[in-house]
This record gives sequence, structure tokens and C-alpha cells, in this order.
Amino acid sequence: MGSAASGQPVALRALGPLEALVADRPVDLGTPKQRTLLTLLVARVGQPVTVETMQDVLWAGSPPRSAIASLHAYIANLRRVLEPARAPRTPATVLCHGPLGYLLDRLAVDLDVHRFGEYVAAGWRAWDRGDPRQALTEFESGLTLWRGKPYAETADAPCVAPEVARLEELRLSTIEARAGALLAVGARQAVAELEGFVHAHPLRERGSELLSLALYRDGRQAEALGVLRNVQRRLATELGIDAGPSLRRLEREILNQDTTLDWHPATGVPTSRMVSGTELLTGNRTGPTADGEVFVGREEALQRLNGALDATVAGRGRVIAVSGEPGIGKTTLLRRFADQAEAQVVWGSCPEHVDAPPLWLWEQVLRAVAARFPQHRVPRSVTDVLSGHTQPTTVDADAAGATLRPFEEIVDYLARATQSAPLVVVLDHAHRADPGSLQLLAHLAASVPTTRILLAVSYQSGEAASLAEAMAALARTGMTRIDLAGLNAYETRTLATAILQRDVTMSAAEALRARTDGNPFFLAELIKSLSHEPDLDQPHAAPMPVQVRDVVLRHVSQLPTAAAEVLSVAAAVGQHFDIEVVAEAASIEIEAALEALDVAVAASLIAEDTTQLGWFRFTQPLVAEALYETTGRLRRARLHRRIGTAAARAWTGATDKAAEIARHWLLAAELDPTAAALASQHAAAAARVADARLAFDDATEWWRQALTSAELAGEEKLDRYSLLIGLGTSLCRAGDACDGLSSFAQAMEECLASQGSGGQPEPGSRITTAVAALSEFSSHVAGCDELGDRLVHVLERGLLHIADPVHRSLALSCLAAARRRDDGLNLRAAALDGADYFKPRVYAAT
Repeated sequence: MGSAASGQPVALRALGPLEALVADRPVDLGTPKQRTLLTLLVARVGQPVTVETMQDVLWAGSPPRSAIASLHAYIANLRRVLEPARAPRTPATVLCHGPLGYLLDRLAVDLDVHRFGEYVAAGWRAWDRGDPRQALTEFESGLTLWRGKPYAETADAPCVAPEVARLEELRLSTIEARAGALLAVGARQAVAELEGFVHAHPLRERGSELLSLALYRDGRQAEALGVLRNVQRRLATELGIDAGPSLRRLEREILNQDTTLDWHPATGVPTSRMVSGTELLTGNRTGPTADGEVFVGREEALQRLNGALDATVAGRGRVIAVSGEPGIGKTTLLRRFADQAEAQVVWGSCPEHVDAPPLWLWEQVLRAVAARFPQHRVPRSVTDVLSGHTQPTTVDADAAGATLRPFEEIVDYLARATQSAPLVVVLDHAHRADPGSLQLLAHLAASVPTTRILLAVSYQSGEAASLAEAMAALARTGMTRIDLAGLNAYETRTLATAILQRDVTMSAAEALRARTDGNPFFLAELIKSLSHEPDLDQPHAAPMPVQVRDVVLRHVSQLPTAAAEVLSVAAAVGQHFDIEVVAEAASIEIEAALEALDVAVAASLIAEDTTQLGWFRFTQPLVAEALYETTGRLRRARLHRRIGTAAARAWTGATDKAAEIARHWLLAAELDPTAAALASQHAAAAARVADARLAFDDATEWWRQALTSAELAGEEKLDRYSLLIGLGTSLCRAGDACDGLSSFAQAMEECLASQGSGGQPEPGSRITTAVAALSEFSSHVAGCDELGDRLVHVLERGLLHIADPVHRSLALSCLAAARRRDDGLNLRAAALDGADYFKPRVYAAT
């Protein structure tokens, strides 16, 4: 269970109306708006929620003027409730603040949503190893956590609704998984429970499939067929679609009274067919491929491939194109499908490091077909391909005519071979194929729909241009496209657990996914590099694996030099970058920068931001990381100075960009005193913006950075006084009053010490400013025993430079608090505000 720094466990229950327990006791979460705010934070646990989002949710997009003050109060109240034992002036560890907003630290809380996901994942792991009883226990444990609609207080908020929909879908899938486990252990109550489920969710094919099997095993074959036909009819009439291949296959098996449908006790051997001959539960969840590589997820892609194979078996050939970035798992997916396909599979692949000879793809395919279908005569055109007697394709008219005839013979040969059995033809890495292979591919695609051929083509997303003509021909056949994205956090966790052979937390899985965008190859290599680490919660700190860097840099090396150089500058700007800033930092015109980025977009290395004109982002975080790491330290610092200059000019007046501008200048601060001075100025600007947004912890860090850079500035003679006052104010507002008051004291000490120095202002006005800032927090002096004498000394010296009676009275009240450090005197002194109380203030101070 999560716990705060104080050691008290904090449990949050969001699978229904929000509840919180601290030290195993329920706590009062306060007013409805305060509860709603916490629900929003819980729904986005581990992710920052901006003040603007909070206002939109709490006040339906129309916040009152007092909204910021109310939010501040709600946050303070929730912090007291969730961390009642937190000592004063110590940072919050449960409800924290970051640069992008407030967040609940997922490591500090125990959330039932996460435990539900963990139970479900454990259930599937038990299922995969052939233990349906343990799977049943895990699924049931997860479902008992549900008390109603998740995140009930904010379920309709646009930023929460997708998560609510995901959880509700996961719950329904888990109910179906539990029913499948009931069937696997031979439980009799499965029929009654499934009947209620199917009545509530009549269009869910999996539920109807399970109910039909349960009825069949109960000796009610007619009712089992009735369930299948009822769902098929409803799908057709209400949605206008046909039932999936699994439903149709189960119907055939029931009609044939297939013995694989009968129940048999589980043997403990991992199998995807524990329920029936039909894969009623996704048997493609996790497992090794033929070469031992761990396979995770991709259920939807496999279902589409299997659906295409069912159509092919029925005589309606299909074409499927699988695309994605390098390492996304195109080849692994097709291998997994080929291993499970109940059909002959032939494979052709193009080499990566050398140019493929003419018709190389088809030489591999035709050689395999000839070996597997020896009863069919091999025509001369096929023999020529197999013997390598082919010429590169040309555009000459006579040559084109001579090419068409052998192509027709090859297509006819493949069609005849499939008359006796369906055939899956896999063409892997087609983006590297020679022109002749692509022409034959386009020619074959036109005939596929009338054959029993399933043609599966994989290619790299960024290389689609070389396939333009072939892809156009494939599209005319009604091609199915599968564009693979990265694994989600749950799949990442499953992959990490399988590789490391130990449990991995969800927070670690999310951190792994964030760094790699879920790319399976990058994930696997990063996980392996962390195999000796006891804690995986900070994978961002681990060095990039060499294999990953090599793959990324090889992809970038295929770009023109100009595009690669612009991309290196963009990597220094950040994952999300402004073309105007990149162009100026690269010392090129915007048009030239756009031309370079167009090439990178075509290679799928970056993508244009659809919400901000002129902004782009790296599609894979590790691309930016690899490019940045390969840039030398001095060159990086010089680059950051140019970026800082360009960003300050391009984003003038944009307070939300102050931190980003400061970040670049701070990274350039070591170059020379001028750069350090500018870094200090921009860090101070970022601190003021953070202060205005109530992000006092962030402001404190920016003030410290400003002071550090001011020291590097040396002879630039920056004004440390205002930086120390800013730091002290932010520290006090962040709850660290002792360090804040110390900063005020240091500001006055440095001011008095510089008295009489050339160019320094008269200390009176500065002492007055420091006293005004100090007076706001003078009531905290009582808790800072070691600071009292220091404050007394500097205030006594400062009084000599304050002539105005009102300002002197303010200084005297602070002096009183510092001298006596007694709560009663502090309150008395704080109450004496104004010139009318000058004499009482003097009395209090003496």
C-alpha cells in the first residue's frame, strides 16, 4: 500500500464514489467541489493537472474571480487530510506540485484502480500458464473492488471520460474472462451468470460465444445455436455487420458436435484452448515466438489477420498491409500469426544492408511454394526466377510486354497451387524490395480477391514513398491496413515482467513506456539493460542501450545531411519544438527549415502538431535523446545559447514559455559571464511566473538557479538582492519559513555590507523592502530558534537606515518577534499595523 513520507498509508477508492483511508481509517474529504478536485487528481494519478483544467472541471468553464484562491484552499485542505502527520514546513509527498500543475504521486497512494489492473494481469498470467483456478481467483478478486461507476464525481469531464470508458470496458472483458475460467474449471453456474450478462450486453460477441458453449456443455445444443443466431441477427440488423470469425467457427463446431468443445480437466500445461477448440479467450496474450522473443498484446491486429484468413479459406482472398516505425514489431506480429495459422505460410524478406537482386522477394516465395505443392507443374517463368535468370525491370514498352507474360504465368501458378489449400504469402520489409518485385506484387494483388491467397505485406512507415505505386494497386483490392502503435502501460508491464522474471510496478511500466513510447524493441533492450537494477521506477536515468542508439541513428543517417542537421538542432530544443526557434538557432530561413522537416516527417521521425501552427514533435522520444547525446558538450552549450536567444525573441510576452527559455539559458550559463547573466535574468523571470501560478516549489528552484548563475556572471555585477528577496518569499509560501526568513536576512546583510561601494544604491530603500517582505512571515520566527539572533542583529543595523515612521514601526514589529520569539508577543506585534501604533510597537520591541 502507498504511504506518505510520514509513514501513514493512504488508500484511495475510485471504482465508485470516491473514498479515502489514511492509516486504514476513512477521512472526510470535505465539500463537494473539494471531493471533485481530488477525484480529478485521482483519475490522472501520476500525471500533472493544470490549474486551468481544474477550473474547467470545478466551475464548468466559467470560474469566478476567486477561483485561484479557492483552489489554493482546496489543495491545502486536501494536503492536511491526506498527510495529517506531515511536519510544518516540510514538502508534501502525496499531493505534489510540478512544473505543469498539481499531481498525486502514484508511489505514495494505494489506488483500487491499479489493484484492479494488477489482479486482471495476474489472472491472465495464470491463464497463460494453464492454471484456470488461479485465474478465476484473480479475476474475482479484481471484480470485487467495484462499487459503482468509476470516478463518479467527474466521470463526464472530457479529460476523465476516456479513462472511465477504458475501465468499464476492462471490467466487461474481465467478467467475460471470469466466465471463461468458470467454464475451464467445469463450474455449473456459468450458464446463469452468462445469461444475465448477455441480456445486459446483447451485442458483445464474446459473451454470446461463451454462453453458447456453456449451453452446449449443459446438453442444450438447440439453445446454444439459438444464442449464436440471435447475436448474428442483431449484429446484422442493428449495426449492419457480420458476426466475427470466432462465432461462425463455433457454430460450425456445434453443428458438427466437435469433440474439442467437450470439457476436460485442466492439466496445468499452458494452452490457449482450455475452454474449447475455439479460442474463446484471447490465446494470443503473451508468449515466446519461434526464436524465443517475448510476444505481448496485439490482440486486435491478430484478430484482423485471423478474420482475413477465414475469408481466404472461404475463397475470398485478402490483402493486408502492416506498417509502423522501426522496432514496432511488424515482423514479430507476422511470425506470431504464421505460427498459429491453420494454413500453409510462405515467407519472403528483403535484406537490410545490401540491395536486393531482381525479384528476390518472389524467388523466396516461389521456392517455398514449389517445395510445398510439388504436385503442380512449375512453369518456365517460375523456373527462371528460381534460377536467378531475371533482368531488372525497365520502362521500355517492349520490355514491359515481355514482363507481363511471365507475371501472368507466376500469378496463375500461385492461384492453381491454392485450389487444394489456402496459402498465406508474407512479404516482409517490402520497402526494401526491388522495382520488379513491387511490380509483381501489384500484379498479383489484382487477382488475390478471386483466389485463396492471403497476401500480408509489411513495410516501414517512413519508407512508404518507395511503395507508392504498389500500395495504390493494393488499395484497389480493398486492402486492410494495420498501423502498429506502441504498447500501452499494461502491455509494457507484462513485457517487463516476462523478461525480468519478476513483478514490475505500474509506475515503472509507465516510466518505461514514456521513455520509449511503447516501441517493443526499444522497450525490450531498455528492460534488459536494467535487469540488474533492484528498482525500475526511474528508467529515464539509465543510459540508452547501444543497440537502440544504433537503430535510431541509422534511421536518421538515411536523411539528407541538411535534414539531419536541422533535426539535431530540434532535438536540443526539445521533444516538442517551434519551427521558428529551430530555424533561427540553425541560422537558416524558415522555408529551408520546413523543407528539411518535410523529409523528416516523410520518414516518420517527426510529426506536425495539429493544435499549434508551426510546432512539431518527435514521434519517438528516443530519437531526440540519441541525437542530443551525440552532440558534444561545448557544441550543446553554444546551441542552447542560440536557442535561448531565438526563443526569447519568438516567445516575447508568452509567460507560459518563461521556464523553457530559462532552461536553455541555464544550459548555456557556463559559456561566459554574459551568458550566465542572461541565464540568471531568465531564471528569475521563470520564478516570478511560477509564483504567480502558486507553484512555489518550482519558483524556489528557479530562484536558486538564478542565484547560481549570478555567481557565474562574475564581473557582470548582477543584483543578488532582488533574487534573495524572491527566494525568501517563495520559500515561505512553500512552507519553508525558516529558510525563507534566512534568505531575507542574507539579503539585508549583503545590502548593508555593500554600503558605500561604488555604484550600489542607498541601503535604506532596500532594507525597507526586505522588512516589508519579512513582516508578512514574521509570525514564523518563533519556530526558527537559530535564526532569531541573526535577525535581531541585522534589523538593529537596518533601523539606522530607515527614516520613515511607518516603515520604522514595521521594522520594530519584526524586531519584537525576533527578540522575544514568543507566540503572544508575535501576535501582538503583528496586530500593530500602521503609524497610529508606532509607540506601542516601540514598547513591544523594547
